Amino acid sequence: MARPFKQGLEYFPWDVHAFDDPKLKSLSYQYGPYGTTIYIRILTLVYGEGYYLEIPLQELAILLHQQIGSHWIKVDKILEIIHGCVELRLFERALFLQGVITSVSIQKQFILSTRRRKNIQNDKYWLLDSETMEQLGVLLSMQKNEDKYHDSLVNVDNNPVNVDIKKQSKKESKRDKKIKEDKSIYGFPKMHFLTKLIIERKYIKEFDGQIMRYNDLFESAILTYGYENVLSGTNYIISYAKDPNPEIDDHFNFMKTSLLNNLERFKNLENRKDEKFEDWFKRTFLQVDR
Repeated sequence: MARPFKQGLEYFPWDVHAFDDPKLKSLSYQYGPYGTTIYIRILTLVYGEGYYLEIPLQELAILLHQQIGSHWIKVDKILEIIHGCVELRLFERALFLQGVITSVSIQKQFILSTRRRKNIQNDKYWLLDSETMEQLGVLLSMQKNEDKYHDSLVNVDNNPVNVDIKKQSKKESKRDKKIKEDKSIYGFPKMHFLTKLIIERKYIKEFDGQIMRYNDLFESAILTYGYENVLSGTNYIISYAKDPNPEIDDHFNFMKTSLLNNLERFKNLENRKDEKFEDWFKRTFLQVDR
C-alpha cells in the first residue's frame, strides 16, 4: 500500500518585520497582544493541515480557548478577535463564512515551503491566480532544475511525446476545473453557518430559495454588530417562530426586520450600561416594524 503524502507543514517562517505590516499593527492596536497571539496560533493550525483549515467558528474559538487557558481570555473575546482578523483581511472573508480559514498570503507561503515536494494538492479553496503562480513558479522551477536537471533532460529528449501530453493534460485540468465551477451554479448553494443553523432548527427548509439572501444578511450583521449578538438574536427569533403570534407570512423579511431593528436599537441604547444584548433582547423580545 502506498504511503500517503504529507500535506501539512512541520514549521513555517515568520518575517522579522511582520509586525510592521499595517494589518498586524491594526490587530495589535485593537486587541493588544491577544490579537497577534490568536492570529499566529490560527496560522499554526492552518499550516498543520496544509494551506487551509476547515473548522466551524465556534469549534475554532473553543480550541483556542483550551490552548491559551480559560484564566486568560474568554471565548467571546476570541470570537471577536477572529472576526477582527477577517475584517482586516488577514483571512479570506468569503471562505471564512463557509467555515474555512485561509488567505492569499497563507497559500503563497505554503507553496514556497513545499517546493521540494512531488505531490501537492491545491484543488480546494485555491486563491492564487495564474499570474501569482507564474511568479512563484520562477522560484520553484529554479529549485526543480537544481534537483532534477539530469532527469529533465532524459524525459524531454527521449520522450518528446510525453511533454506534449503533459501540456495537453494541464489545459484539460483547467477546463475540467472550469466545468466544475459552472456545475456548482446548478448544485446546492454554499451556506453561512447561521443559515445552516436556521435550517437545522427548522426555521426554513433546506431548499429555501432565499438561502443566498440569508447568507448576505448574517454576514453583514455579524460584521456590524458582532457574532455573539447576531447569534443570540437569531436563536430567539427561531424560538419565537415555533409558535408565532401573529403568523409569519415572509420568514426572510421577518428575520431581517426583527434581527436588524433590535440589534440597532440595542446598539443605540444610551442607558444599557453593561447589559448584554441577550438579556436586553429577552426583555424587549421582537420589536418588529411590520
